[in-house]
Amino acid sequence: MSFIMGFTISTTSNCGLTLISNSFIQNHMPSANGNFVKIYLYLVMLCQHADTAGISSIDALADCFECTESDILRALRYWQKEGLLSFTEQNGEITSIVLSTDATDTASAVTAEREPDIDASPVAEETVVPDGISIPNRQEYTPLQAEALMKDIEISEAISQAEKILGTTLSTTHLQMILYFMCDIGFSQEMIATLYRTAHSRGKTSPKYMEAIGLTWAKKGITTPEEAKDESSAFSGLYHVVSKALGLNRSLAPAEREIIDTWSDYGFSDEIIEQACKRTVLQTGGTNLNYITSILKDWHKKGVLTLADIEKCDKSFQQKKKTGEQKNSATQQKRNQFQSFPQREYSKEDYSSLEKQLLRNVQA
Repeated sequence: MSFIMGFTISTTSNCGLTLISNSFIQNHMPSANGNFVKIYLYLVMLCQHADTAGISSIDALADCFECTESDILRALRYWQKEGLLSFTEQNGEITSIVLSTDATDTASAVTAEREPDIDASPVAEETVVPDGISIPNRQEYTPLQAEALMKDIEISEAISQAEKILGTTLSTTHLQMILYFMCDIGFSQEMIATLYRTAHSRGKTSPKYMEAIGLTWAKKGITTPEEAKDESSAFSGLYHVVSKALGLNRSLAPAEREIIDTWSDYGFSDEIIEQACKRTVLQTGGTNLNYITSILKDWHKKGVLTLADIEKCDKSFQQKKKTGEQKNSATQQKRNQFQSFPQREYSKEDYSSLEKQLLRNVQA
């Protein structure tokens, strides 16, 4: 059995007219998209005349205005940003919409058609998006629009880098997120790469998680990879990762922290840095941070992004080492063959004859 989750809308007013505040007309309507205004006015009417409207849904609203459900959601997000309404979602469906008193002069609430499933326990994503700089609302690009935008060289390169970092082809959700940050917010290709490296270093690949990080950067006015790395280093826990990998049972000295801070320039995950620490301990028997830096610098030059890339580098090194040893062995063998010529043996008579010949040469 299937059903469409919707929302009910009600009001205590029985007025045959729809009341619109002057504040909305003067302060919000002039700058708003015309379709957004129509959708908002319709919601206000539903609030004030729920007895005639009954149960509504995003799908029903889309049919009413002959648009897509994404258009309705974009309108809701716009008015939410304007502070004229708020809404909640459950499992991707709108379950509640509340219009502010500024809109209707009455507190008109929208409640869910059915009670939420108490047993449902979706995994919560880490989202920290503080108030700050105003940013554009998220919009969904149509397949044709997305295809056209992805032909842009910088966008295409950003997608390619993201796929390399994740080690897989990006989903439509990832692509839409990248288009949003690059086309609407203005992120550069380098910022997208930094965003994916930051999330990947924390073991997160969810577009929702990445979007939360990106929105945090955007609202804080962060526009460069360097600023983003500085922001991320505050809670990356890299110091703890290094101390644990090196077996240090003490606090890191300021000089040691300065060296570790430089590693953020490489954009490596905690796993890769942990691997460099372990190799340093095994190869040097100590905790030389400069040695770790040399390893990370070498991996960065070789384009390492994952542990699998490190394995490839190791195999390549071993192959070159083996080839070099074989060449040295062949060269040494040829040299030994040249030096191993047959030795001439001399008898006592030969030595006596050579001595007499030498004396005659001296007397002459």
